[in-house]
Amino acid sequence: MRRSYYRVIIRRILGRRGTFALRNIVSSIAFYAGLREDPRKRPQGISAMVAVYNEEEWIEPALLSIKDLVDEYVVFDSSSDNTPNIVMRLRDEAGLNIKYRWIPPGSLADKRNMILAETSYRWILFWDGDYVLKEDSVSFIRALIESLDPRRHYLIYWPWLALCGDIYHVCSDKPYQVEHWLYTYSKRLKYKEVYVSGLQFELLIAPLWLYKVVYIDKILGVHLALVKKPVRLAIRDLWWRDKSGFYEAAKKGISYEEYASMKAKEIYGTGDLEEIGCRIIRDMIEKLPRYDESKYGELPSLVKRYWESGKYRWCENKS
Repeated sequence: MRRSYYRVIIRRILGRRGTFALRNIVSSIAFYAGLREDPRKRPQGISAMVAVYNEEEWIEPALLSIKDLVDEYVVFDSSSDNTPNIVMRLRDEAGLNIKYRWIPPGSLADKRNMILAETSYRWILFWDGDYVLKEDSVSFIRALIESLDPRRHYLIYWPWLALCGDIYHVCSDKPYQVEHWLYTYSKRLKYKEVYVSGLQFELLIAPLWLYKVVYIDKILGVHLALVKKPVRLAIRDLWWRDKSGFYEAAKKGISYEEYASMKAKEIYGTGDLEEIGCRIIRDMIEKLPRYDESKYGELPSLVKRYWESGKYRWCENKS
């Protein structure tokens, strides 16, 4: 755990560019010195790593947006909503190659390590139930993979664009989420949870000597980070206000929704979580920057189509 902690600190000190430069220098020296591992032991292809928890809002377009990119989905699900039924329907009706397992909620790092062990292909796509890829990104990513040296291991970074409130607002003036969303498989990879300044990070431990970084300065898709049902946003808001209270309530068998309703009465004067969530959504829409197509490009057509279907108009009748 302490080594993981120091990794986060070093990354903060060096910054993104410094960390990338260090990794590429070290991995190149190791590669040309013969210290390497052959990734071609696995067949060429992409396994989507999908760890989900109550993602019924966007799981369908999220999975469909990568159907022409990935060769398999490995889905570990801890949901108590309709997410499992949607995943199973897509497997049967859309013919998606999905390996599915439901597991109880727990450590996300442990869950991702279990998913890694179940993957079959050379490339791993880190995917969540609220990521949607742009249509032209499929051919872009495939062409990029084909251009890389098949003997080397890579961490491929790009920015997601984070949306909040609705699909027409971004989460901040710099609404980018940059991480290694695609990488070459190795048995040496491992996810760990680390806490820095009271915040929990889920960290991929990738050997410095093995992995080269490729950074794509292009938005390839969107993260519907806070485009969620009002009740879910209300619980999230209250959880951040009183995390310890939620944990203690769970130990006593009280659900998060029950405890959130009780807490809401203290803070907002009402236990109606949907009403509170709609207040949060309206507040975000009023304060956050508008989505600018001239700056970010068009939204994925799947996002627009699902939004315009009307199923996301949760707050229309809430004053």
